Amino acid sequence: MNYSNGRGFLFCAIATLFIVASQFAVAVVATTPAAPALGKRAVYDLVNSNTAAAHVLEKRTTSSGLEFDVALYDITTGRTIGQYAPPFVSPQEDYRALWKDYVISTLQIPTHPEDINVLEQRKVENESFAIAFVLDHSPSMTVPRALRMQRAVQHALSLFDANDYVSVVKFTGRVQTEVPLTKEHATFMNGFKVNGLNLRSEGTAIYDGAMAALEQLSTAPQDSKRVMIVFTDGEDNSSAISLQQVIDKAVATGTQVFAVTYGVANDDPLHEMAGATGGRVTRLNDVYDFDKVFLGMYSALRHTYRLSIRSREPEAPENIVSAITTVHLSGSGNVHSRDILEMLPKSNVEVPNTAQTQEALVINMDVQYLNEVDISPADAAALDSIATVLIRRRDLALEISHFGENNTNDPDVVTLATRRTQAIRELLIRRGVPSARVHSMGNTRQLSNSSTKKTTLILSKL
Repeated sequence: MNYSNGRGFLFCAIATLFIVASQFAVAVVATTPAAPALGKRAVYDLVNSNTAAAHVLEKRTTSSGLEFDVALYDITTGRTIGQYAPPFVSPQEDYRALWKDYVISTLQIPTHPEDINVLEQRKVENESFAIAFVLDHSPSMTVPRALRMQRAVQHALSLFDANDYVSVVKFTGRVQTEVPLTKEHATFMNGFKVNGLNLRSEGTAIYDGAMAALEQLSTAPQDSKRVMIVFTDGEDNSSAISLQQVIDKAVATGTQVFAVTYGVANDDPLHEMAGATGGRVTRLNDVYDFDKVFLGMYSALRHTYRLSIRSREPEAPENIVSAITTVHLSGSGNVHSRDILEMLPKSNVEVPNTAQTQEALVINMDVQYLNEVDISPADAAALDSIATVLIRRRDLALEISHFGENNTNDPDVVTLATRRTQAIRELLIRRGVPSARVHSMGNTRQLSNSSTKKTTLILSKL
């Protein structure tokens, strides 16, 4: 190459510096939250392209509006995504534009960009955690939900940092420590079983399971931060250990307790446990939320965003609860709204046009039973969607009717139909739907509804 005019040498030098700088930049990104410095995609686009997940950790009302703690992470690697808010964005970047569509479309909060403020909060990147999972495997979980929960935990475990320790405790009325505390990735991945409900025992011993996990965490190195994540779909009814004993042990071992509940009517004891240790309770209203909750909680241990949304008409405090769900429905919408229709089961369901009114939504299903009144796991999962609608829309009530063969008035058929509507009602109540809003009607059917499906659900405005 001819360097006589100096241009060739200058070009070569610049190219060399660019290569060295690029290699250095890659090395830096590998040890910090991953995000491109320029040309970032909006959070809404990341989430809806299945590139990332935004896990809502907590919602709060403040004197000026709403506040959300959110973990934003890559769903493939589990690594948190950074540089999406001050103080980790350049002054030239409009960070509000990155969050605006997520706030309006996903959180469903009508707002203006100037009313959105976001703060990126990073913790110690290389801190070691000792994390114990305490997982409910009582019969009420059902096999499909247990498998979904197990796969979500397995995915989270596969992305744990090499510095972290893991233990897994499963419980029904009895307790099994499936994975003793270990730092070996292969050991805890092989030890954790995705096998449905294989603990043949009735009852729910949350406190006994928690104490077994705390015993495991007590053996963790002193420089590891201890965390216990409790998942349950019910209330304790079988433990020999008391709630206070669990709290005392957690405090003594310096363990932060997080609880995840699904369809639990009374989670006050879990709030007490979490509150005493600086943790929180996350309520799930939909089985699809299982998929992201555990990895989201793990990611949030190191890195979160705090969204503050100034409200020109502030929400009442009772309208906001800590929850994983990213949709808040105020209860003022139409019973035929797109939000409700999207939450309905996607198969084995009819929504007949001829049976609808402005104040009611008629849904026909063929609910299958394992025996006289035990609802099949597939249909229990479908009814979970109905529970989600009722939990999110507090202005709706549900009427359940079931008719027997040929819509007969035979006393035995009428009795069975009544028992089956009661079984559906009880399932929905266990999922957290207030009992006063669910009514079972037995062997009846609206004359305008000529469906051949045997179960009719009518959502109506209160």
